[in-house]
Amino acid sequence: MEVLIKWLLGGAFALVAALCLLLQGVYWYGARDLPGQLPGPSRQYPDSTRTLLWNQFGGRGEISVRKFNAISYPVTALAFGARYFLNPSEELQNPADLQLLDIASNYTGDLIERQAEPPLPHIVHDSSMGSNVEALSQPSYDRHFQSLALPIRLSREWPATRMLDMVLEHADYGRGTTGLDEAAQAYFGAPAENLSQAETVALLSLKFSPGYIDPYCDAADFRTRFAIALAKSDPTAIDGDPMRQLTRLKPIACKSPN
Repeated sequence: MEVLIKWLLGGAFALVAALCLLLQGVYWYGARDLPGQLPGPSRQYPDSTRTLLWNQFGGRGEISVRKFNAISYPVTALAFGARYFLNPSEELQNPADLQLLDIASNYTGDLIERQAEPPLPHIVHDSSMGSNVEALSQPSYDRHFQSLALPIRLSREWPATRMLDMVLEHADYGRGTTGLDEAAQAYFGAPAENLSQAETVALLSLKFSPGYIDPYCDAADFRTRFAIALAKSDPTAIDGDPMRQLTRLKPIACKSPN
């Protein structure tokens, strides 16, 4: 019996060691083609704006992201997945730092991909050999490995404030805008740094809520979404009636309902 227990413990140890080596290998395989200097945001946003975004992720207090490695990152993600599987709930969401890390790595990965895009290859049409369109359109599995390695590297190289700047600069806020600066002009006709706290929360509510609505064309739905976003924010950050601070909202031509 004692020998059997030793064999079982040894087998379990060997299995865990093999899994750790596999995860480490996946990380290094994905990280090998990442650029030495990762592309980042081109500007820094005020701390007050960063805090408002951090609040939308459910973050409170100090803005920080844990430093992950090839083992702790997938284990943390799987642990949350298991919790959600055992107790599904709309209120159960990833920790704020994991949400931020995931979105920031997506935008960073998009920039890396665009920078690495080669010139469009010539498409060959040959009656005997067929076309090379299918071969050229094959997805690169290396990108999937890179997407697994990138969050880990970001967590170890970037402060959380830089990740927040990345998200603020590259998020889509509707009305054909990318980034908070474009959105501020499109919705309120002002630079992002001149927005009130309520106006900033209004824009963040458009991005970090499911589905897109326009605050002018879908006023009733927007008020509900705006109230939810305000509830996530520090109440002391906004003085007075937040809705009354959105008077600069620019009207647009709304589509007729079908």
